[in-house]
Amino acid sequence: MTEWDRIVQEHGQLVFGTAWRVLGHVADTEDVVQEVFIEADRIRQTRPVRSWGGLLRRLAACRAIDRLRQRRANHSSLEGLALAAHDDSPEDVAVEHELSDRLREAVAQLPEREGTVFCLRYFDDLSYQRIAEILNIRSGAVAVALHKARTKLEALLTEAPKGD
Repeated sequence: MTEWDRIVQEHGQLVFGTAWRVLGHVADTEDVVQEVFIEADRIRQTRPVRSWGGLLRRLAACRAIDRLRQRRANHSSLEGLALAAHDDSPEDVAVEHELSDRLREAVAQLPEREGTVFCLRYFDDLSYQRIAEILNIRSGAVAVALHKARTKLEALLTEAPKGD
């Protein structure tokens, strides 16, 4: 087994999981995984990689957000949503899916750093310190980006859906 095969085998699930949590769609997730490993292979040919896990997780989050942006450009906005108590009824499941889709659309509208930090924090449940290490920024910058992301997402998710 080559070093590259070992890297793909060791980190494939991590890349898939990160992209899946952002996208929630298998075909898009598989496309992102492929894009991430192609990009990572190009990177390893030009410079040494200090942390494969960190690099691949960051690439997966960034490419998944890019995919969300592509989706947003190709789809119309959702109609208004009403929150209901969660009892796993078909209607509640549908509302949950719509809310997830709306969140993904809103995340796609964030600037790259804010979107990446938000995804790594809330979709991958990483600490501020771990996010700072992955993105090669300070923990304070993570906190600022996360605050900006939450503020923008709140505004995006509480505004009236288009078409009303």
